Amino acid sequence: MNLYNAGFEETLEGLVIGKMPSGCCWLFQLWKEPDPASSILSYVPPVSHHDSDLIRLATNWLDSCCQTHTNCRNSVPGYKPTRLIEIIDAFHVRLVLPGSLPVESVSYVAFSHCWGKVEAIKLLQSNLDLFHRGIRIRHLPNSYQEAVQLCLQMGFKYIWIDSLCIIQDSLADWTQEAKDMKRVYKHAIFNLCSATASDSSGTSFVARRADLLKPQRLRIHGEVFQLVCDDLLQDDITYCTLRSRAWVYQEWYLSKRSLILGSHQLCWHYKEQLACEIWPLGTPKANRGMWWREVQMLKESAPSGDSNSMDAWSQRVEAYMRTKLTRETDRMVAFSGIDQSFGQSWQLTQDYLAGLWRCHLPAALLWKVTSSAQRSTTYTAASWSWASLAGDCLVDTDKDILHEPCFIIVEQIMPLRVPGPEGFPMGEVVTLSGYLFEVVYRSVGLFMGRGDFMVPGDQTAGGELYLDEGSENEQFVSYLEAPDLNDLGGWLEEETSIVFVFED
Repeated sequence: MNLYNAGFEETLEGLVIGKMPSGCCWLFQLWKEPDPASSILSYVPPVSHHDSDLIRLATNWLDSCCQTHTNCRNSVPGYKPTRLIEIIDAFHVRLVLPGSLPVESVSYVAFSHCWGKVEAIKLLQSNLDLFHRGIRIRHLPNSYQEAVQLCLQMGFKYIWIDSLCIIQDSLADWTQEAKDMKRVYKHAIFNLCSATASDSSGTSFVARRADLLKPQRLRIHGEVFQLVCDDLLQDDITYCTLRSRAWVYQEWYLSKRSLILGSHQLCWHYKEQLACEIWPLGTPKANRGMWWREVQMLKESAPSGDSNSMDAWSQRVEAYMRTKLTRETDRMVAFSGIDQSFGQSWQLTQDYLAGLWRCHLPAALLWKVTSSAQRSTTYTAASWSWASLAGDCLVDTDKDILHEPCFIIVEQIMPLRVPGPEGFPMGEVVTLSGYLFEVVYRSVGLFMGRGDFMVPGDQTAGGELYLDEGSENEQFVSYLEAPDLNDLGGWLEEETSIVFVFED
């Protein structure tokens, strides 16, 4: 093993990492003792993930959070989901309705997982009575069994699992439960995440190595350091399979706290910190890079620092658009809890429509697609919204652009309230008034759909144009409701159609 840029040339005796795969590289950090980070020595990661020490660690995290973290106390007393899975004993579970639950508040765990392509047991109209009578735990898929056993060990009697608590062949039930899912996760005692399993047949901790989780004490030039493998936490949080799913983005965001079953270790994510077996008391400030801030954004619904609401909203939109859905028609439904929570936290009282806030218009229309984005083949949102796309997008929050005088007025934003196939509204309208200018479009030839435009006769006026549809070899036609051009450059006063054709 080689240590680079460590500032010493001594041989480190007694340090054994073991056999590593060819080409494998892990980032280690040195922490000098005494240091606040020395608290990592108070916990010794067990070799087996079945060890009771993991349950004690998770319980300590939860107890500390419930007792001392005021930002995490936002449950509504008495809330109960439509259905819950009751853990009867180590062998049986059953489906229960609110009428069968205690009158007082019920503490339940909300489970997040990847469905994958494996056909697993699920609630149907035909087996509703059977689920009420009981299910053997051994008949559940592996990831469900893992979740149920952990709840049992931590002392929780109820768990919410989407496939077992929503009637999967009832459109009416799915529609109702999809609308209420934000409350299910928001009021759960914690969100249990099966982060590494790509489908319900998978399990967690598949790459666990206690020797990498336990900090190594080294003596260098007479001083004692701790050598910590820092990459494992990022692997378990940032690059886990679960983070790629759109529904899970909302579940992670709305939950007060998340217990994450990673590939390497157990992790704990709440509004104020991110902890793990390597850092059981939380990630040190000196170790919080860009990836940490992006992850923490999933729990930060309230304003922080010098951020503004448009910056914060744009970051969430960009992160969400990197996720994937089995059905693109769910794009706005799976985001609906985020917009409500965000609006309340930032006190945005103005209209919200199709992923955009009125107070951010017209600048919020400056989103642009990446090379991987495509227009969804099924209706998800109005074409002027980023939500109409399948794939990555970027929202331009350049301060120089946003502070320029704007001659576009938002006259009206209006949902048409036309019910879609799942009963959710579809068809939205934004009415803008402003100036129209004739422009010339020139493709730059580097990226599909990206080019420059300029105003004829004014060499200083122009900018970049990103097309979210169309081809470089075809004319791009934009239909606008506009009057005849006048001396002001086309002030929108009447409703006559005009067509602009952008050509190379």
